[in-house]
Amino acid sequence: MKRQDKDTLKNFDFLARSFARMHALGQPVDIDSVTGNMNDEQQAWFRGRYEHYRKQAERARVIE
Repeated sequence: MKRQDKDTLKNFDFLARSFARMHALGQPVDIDSVTGNMNDEQQAWFRGRYEHYRKQAERARVIE
């Protein structure tokens, strides 16, 4: 996602974090549907951020 502007990256990052939190709270998240209209580079970046935030959110739930 080298060519994307900063606002797009912030929005994608926010969405990845939001979906990861939803997942950690037990809400179903179909990540394939979420990334379905993204190109390969966007999907790879988004899924990486989603996984990072998902693990982070799950660790936080264990601590609570």
